[in-house]
Amino acid sequence: MTDALRWFLTALDLTGVILLAVAFAQMLLAALLPRVRHRPARGGDALHFTFLIPALNEGRVIGATVTTLRTLAPDARVVVIDDGSDDHTAAVVQALAGQDSGIALLRRSLPYARRGKGEALGWATRHLLDRLPTDDLQREIFVVVDADGRITPDLLPEARAAMADPRVVGAQARVRIRPSATGLSVQSVMGRMLEQQQDLEFTVIRSVQRLRHRWHTVGLCGNGQFMRASYLHAQFTRGTPPWPDCLSEDFASGLEMRLASPEHRMVLLEAAVTQQGLPDLRRFLRQRARWAQGTLQCWPYLPRVWQEPMPLRARLDLSYYLLGPWLSGVVTLCLLSQPLRWALHTHGLILNPVIGGGLAVLTTGMQLHWLARYQHEQRLNAAQFVLLLLGQPLYGLVLSASLLLAYRHHVTGRRAWDKTVRHVEAPDALRVGSGD
Repeated sequence: MTDALRWFLTALDLTGVILLAVAFAQMLLAALLPRVRHRPARGGDALHFTFLIPALNEGRVIGATVTTLRTLAPDARVVVIDDGSDDHTAAVVQALAGQDSGIALLRRSLPYARRGKGEALGWATRHLLDRLPTDDLQREIFVVVDADGRITPDLLPEARAAMADPRVVGAQARVRIRPSATGLSVQSVMGRMLEQQQDLEFTVIRSVQRLRHRWHTVGLCGNGQFMRASYLHAQFTRGTPPWPDCLSEDFASGLEMRLASPEHRMVLLEAAVTQQGLPDLRRFLRQRARWAQGTLQCWPYLPRVWQEPMPLRARLDLSYYLLGPWLSGVVTLCLLSQPLRWALHTHGLILNPVIGGGLAVLTTGMQLHWLARYQHEQRLNAAQFVLLLLGQPLYGLVLSASLLLAYRHHVTGRRAWDKTVRHVEAPDALRVGSGD
């Protein structure tokens, strides 16, 4: 083995071990943090909420979503943004709006429609802001909810308490996955396993968000995203779209919000918003590849993170997530290169019994911690817990494959955006709890 190759593999190993140690430290800190609690403050009762629902061919679920929102939040307004649907989405919303003045439909038509969720949201909020008195900008809160989204009863009260602080311009609710109501078959078991892993992942993300909450860099998602109207108005005034044109417009919108002003605060809401999971393995792979590619598209934000005034911890946090797909690729390459070391009769750091064994123990221990925590929280029976355990290796492989697919799409310039296919839910599936 040449000296150059030896030095490269050694550097790769050292980098991989450091990155794994950083990831473990982050997970450990997140696991130790208590629940975020927002104390009610004066001014919360004056806030008004408007739900924004981007919809493209969502006739299967849009009626139930709008009805549920109006039931749980009767004082809020619900605005559906029909982005050029060619099914019965608009007809369903129009029928509901005819019976309830708190429901509104905004329609986009081709060739201006179907240009991405971010553009649809930007178009709709600009339209709504034009009709909003200037004095109401600070009190108006826009809430982005997916077409299959369901809020929990305690979400808006917690949002009122959090956003009573005028410095808080954005908030993100906890995301939960609702299981599909399907019969017993090999396909349904695999689908349920996949949905269960997604919910477990969002449980871990909730804990990591608690850590990010401490330096106001909470990541925004496409579902359960709260944004103050005054911030949106300021963005439009300076000519900057609140939702940039990329495959992860929600991730980019959070970056824009945090970078717009050092005074901005972004917080976590522990109450949940729920959504359907993806029980189809192929569609899930494409979805996660799109998410990773969207993050890859956001790398130009990195210089701004280090130019704009903010605490060092916030800079490091945002940099870590901006570089996330690249760092994950380095760790993956480090692990995949270990058989090469063995074939060349050399030893890498991962193959070292002490280092490799230590990493294996730490990683396995942390994984078991999250599994046990999720089992306790969800009160899983034995069969459900076995399904959870069996799904872990498969889920890890799919996430690794999605990263490789994201790299390929990013290098070739392909912007792959696949429409999520919803399924009709039984009435019982619409009942949601707080899910602590």
